[in-house]
Amino acid sequence: MNDIVTIKNYEEKRRELVEKNLNLHGLVMREDEKKVDNFLSEIKKECLKNAGNDIYDIPVLTDKNLINSRLYGFCSRLPKGADLHVHDMALLPFRELVKLLCECKDFCINADKKSFDLKLANSNNKVPDGYIRFCDAIRDSYYTADELVEYWTVVGAEKSGVGVWEYFEDLFNRQAVMSDNVPFAEKYYNYTFRYYAKKNIMHVEVHIMLTESIDQSAEYIRAMRKAYYSTKKEYPYFTVRVIGAGVKADSENIDFTKKCFLNASFVQETVKDESGNDGNKNFLIGFDLVNEEDKSLPLKSFANMLLKVKKQYPDMKLYIHGGESLDAKNDNLIDAYLLGVSRVGHGLNLYRYPDLHSRYVNSEICLEVCPISNQRLGYTKDIRNHPATEYLRSGMAISLCSDDPAYMENETLTDDFFAGIIGWNLSLADLKQLGINSIMYSGLEKEEKTASLKAYKELWNEFISEIIKENNL
Repeated sequence: MNDIVTIKNYEEKRRELVEKNLNLHGLVMREDEKKVDNFLSEIKKECLKNAGNDIYDIPVLTDKNLINSRLYGFCSRLPKGADLHVHDMALLPFRELVKLLCECKDFCINADKKSFDLKLANSNNKVPDGYIRFCDAIRDSYYTADELVEYWTVVGAEKSGVGVWEYFEDLFNRQAVMSDNVPFAEKYYNYTFRYYAKKNIMHVEVHIMLTESIDQSAEYIRAMRKAYYSTKKEYPYFTVRVIGAGVKADSENIDFTKKCFLNASFVQETVKDESGNDGNKNFLIGFDLVNEEDKSLPLKSFANMLLKVKKQYPDMKLYIHGGESLDAKNDNLIDAYLLGVSRVGHGLNLYRYPDLHSRYVNSEICLEVCPISNQRLGYTKDIRNHPATEYLRSGMAISLCSDDPAYMENETLTDDFFAGIIGWNLSLADLKQLGINSIMYSGLEKEEKTASLKAYKELWNEFISEIIKENNL
């Protein structure tokens, strides 16, 4: 120990160490930010006192005391930067999705209350046999939103008798018809992008499973782009990018995954973001591989394919799911590193590989950390045990992401920041750095990042001023 510690200076030395280790990023706070940081500590203590220890493993949105707490209100208003890891048609919180579907008379839900799947009315607007219009079902209380929570989110997994992942994957099947409807896609993203902007999220990168049809894939992305342009008129700083995806489930899907990559490349070349002055930026920026890792082929099975197509399409970056596992034998993060990923989805088990951990830090490979999703799917029941804080302390680049709000029954990014504050004891400086990280490690081009960071600074300063004024700090 270099410091000489005595009885006289012990408390002073201790305060220095506490302060340095609380601010995980080392970001220096201004005087006004220090006032808000003290306020954050106060409302955090208040929330913990009222909620008790159960706060670390209960779903935030099912506890009204938490939603009505000053801390939750703080998180809701907090400028959050970007959401870099969220999946197609799972972006909207569950109850917002119900509201949107009630506006669409084409959607029908089965009437037997067994499968809870959606179908579209046929071409002459006739409701399929055994189904009722979704809007009528909600209006007449045949179904209630509270009832649907158990069948459209992972909340119902415990009563289902099947594993949470099996239940989770079936949710995509129940609502698959939404992804197949291009007119609805435009309506969905018009609603969703504005919702994100209102929640102080400035940039979204949507992971989309493309179809085998090149034309259908391109048509769908154009509908999303149209919704993005519309939202941008109302929120000029708001930006969107798309990440195409394939599956790594089994050997039979390798050809399908290659097809998805080629479709993504076609979309990248033909559907551009022309909203800026210079125009012609990539709207689709990269490719992902998804599925439950411990029941899928290892990432190394796709290495040859990805290396070949990556050489052929150098603009296609890789943003691959990896390390979403508790299995000590899961080493997908090694292959993700060798494949030159730009970011990794989750990266939960990186702590098992100390040398690789250092390489991720030195290479500035960002981890897309999804605390609520990880908790809901059984990886970290107690949010305090999530490895993200250790990654932060070691200099790892991370961004907080929401993954699948519709199926996790959580609010878009608000709950993830809330979980980080409560479970990881994040300071205001940490929250600010996480917001900056999410923009810095996004797929935006350099000048776009500069503009986005400037807008983030303005939103942040406005937020700090409002908190100080409203609470007489």
